[in-house]
Amino acid sequence: MGRVAGLAAASLLGAVVFRAFGHDLGAADVALIAPLLGGGLVVVLLVLRRWQFASASPARAPLAIPVLVEAPAVPAAPPADSSLDAGVRDIRRTDPGFDPGRFVGYAGMMFRDAQRAWVARDVGSLRDRVTAELHGALQAEDDRLRSVRRVNRVEDIEITAEVTEAWQESGRDYVTAYIGGSIVDYTVDEASARVVSGSRTIARVVEEFWTFTRPRGLHFWMLSAIEA
Repeated sequence: MGRVAGLAAASLLGAVVFRAFGHDLGAADVALIAPLLGGGLVVVLLVLRRWQFASASPARAPLAIPVLVEAPAVPAAPPADSSLDAGVRDIRRTDPGFDPGRFVGYAGMMFRDAQRAWVARDVGSLRDRVTAELHGALQAEDDRLRSVRRVNRVEDIEITAEVTEAWQESGRDYVTAYIGGSIVDYTVDEASARVVSGSRTIARVVEEFWTFTRPRGLHFWMLSAIEA
């Protein structure tokens, strides 16, 4: 029915158009040109429908592209001084040349010298480099070994030193060095040379803290304590 109606409308439209231009068409002429006008009418209707749809469609919003904005970097707060840094700074107020890196060399040398003095039973040679209290304790231990006829032996010393603490107190400077490594350490009977403690071949681990002190300022460092 739609096709018949379209042809009828096309025939009617054709008759009207040609009559408007002074032409009178018969039924045969109308039947001949009806398909042509019908096709043209369909094209016109499709164009009008597309234009109507385009005008009725809402405008498409532009695509929003997110923009990545980096937050400004917040500067990190400077690290707070450690107690060691603060102690070194305090000591340098009266001794600008104090250097923990050089001090560990002195601590390591003192460790070796103390071992040699101990083996030689010559604690007195340390008197000028240790405090009176520590010298008294070392001498008492040496006297005890002598009384039981024991001799301590130390060999193959392999150690390193590191400053772990520095501070001032009661008008004095203090520095503690960690002594780590290994040594062969044993005690023998004085008469038979038999090993009574330790080992001649197996090294023991060294983990000790040696504390040095002096009057504040440019004075000689003295060993004041040994903590194993």
